[in-house]
Amino acid sequence: MSLLQRIFLGNLPWAVTAEEILSLLQVDPQTARVDLPTVPGNPSRKAGFGFLILPLEQVERVLTFDGAEIRGRTLKVALAKRSDKSKPERWQKLSISTSSHTVMHTQPHKAGIPGHVLDRLEAIRLKADRVSPSHPLFVDIGANLTNFRFKGQVKEVIRRAAAAGVSKILVTGTSIEESRAACEMVNTFPGVLYATAGVHPHNAKHWRAECSDILEALLARPDVVAVGETGMDLNRMLSTEQEQMEAFRAQVELACKVGKPLFVHDREAHAHITECLDRFKGRLPSVVIHCFTGTPAEAQRYIQDGYYIGLTGFVCKHERGVAVRQMLKDGVIPLSRLLLETDAPFMTPPLPVAGYNGLDARTRTNEPCTLPLVAETVADMCGVSVEEVASVTTANVGAVFKVYV
Repeated sequence: MSLLQRIFLGNLPWAVTAEEILSLLQVDPQTARVDLPTVPGNPSRKAGFGFLILPLEQVERVLTFDGAEIRGRTLKVALAKRSDKSKPERWQKLSISTSSHTVMHTQPHKAGIPGHVLDRLEAIRLKADRVSPSHPLFVDIGANLTNFRFKGQVKEVIRRAAAAGVSKILVTGTSIEESRAACEMVNTFPGVLYATAGVHPHNAKHWRAECSDILEALLARPDVVAVGETGMDLNRMLSTEQEQMEAFRAQVELACKVGKPLFVHDREAHAHITECLDRFKGRLPSVVIHCFTGTPAEAQRYIQDGYYIGLTGFVCKHERGVAVRQMLKDGVIPLSRLLLETDAPFMTPPLPVAGYNGLDARTRTNEPCTLPLVAETVADMCGVSVEEVASVTTANVGAVFKVYV
């Protein structure tokens, strides 16, 4: 028999259903039950709180949903208090009918709780605000959390990421203003968020000589771990080629000066990128080619030069990602030189189910919580486990950015 734990659910909307709660918390209705008390004298109106009864091994993951949004309210999720902690709960069969089907659930009955179980529950209580997921841990090396789409949502984004096993996120700086905003965000979530500082090729038209000094000051912080996003984009051309090259060259020089890695954007600009980087050979720190979507020859050149390749949800896309998946399968991009990223809110991978990892089923906005999908695709193509992908890529993050899980 499995041991159960009762979870308190607070600040619930009065019209919320058990099905909605189970879906939000990503709990299988075959293994858990939601109890929603009603207002005395008004059985049609919920009381605004409830209880979730589920197996002990699922408790830590469910507690990560504390603070989640449900119908515009902030959900409270906590271990329920019991008047007698020495009394355990064990499963026995109970048939529960819902509006759509009848399933077999369980109901607790009392017997003696072993001491080691009580110790486990107390440990869960002590770390309820910082829960470790049971699945592999990942680092998202590139997420644009200062983007307007995440305004007022960053805490929720981080919570969903943590529940999916994404333990740390690098917030990408794409302009002087966004780099400063990334640093401010890191101040709010230390040890979880880290920042990069740089000027994206789209913003290269705003580059001035004093930008190097401003970025250097930001890069003096230990939690600002890379120069970038910088590079060149000859597809959209939102800045001229000359403006892009000037800003890129200055930021490569800056990375050499401060000794922090380069986070490089390359879109249809491989020859220009390599030509610029070649001028700094012998001085270059680590180089990461962010959101790689290029050719096998370009990947081979980058790997040959000792650079790292960042892959996003692009690799998961059915048609557009075919070539990059083949590079993984053929060993052109080795796991030893691979880093994982989402480039959120962009590069959304195909989601296996609506509401994946707590995302709004209607959203097209990518989030760090989709990073496991990138890892699964990499694992399939490389013929290894997701755990190995997590282990190797997080080790690579430590080697490049000095950010450790």
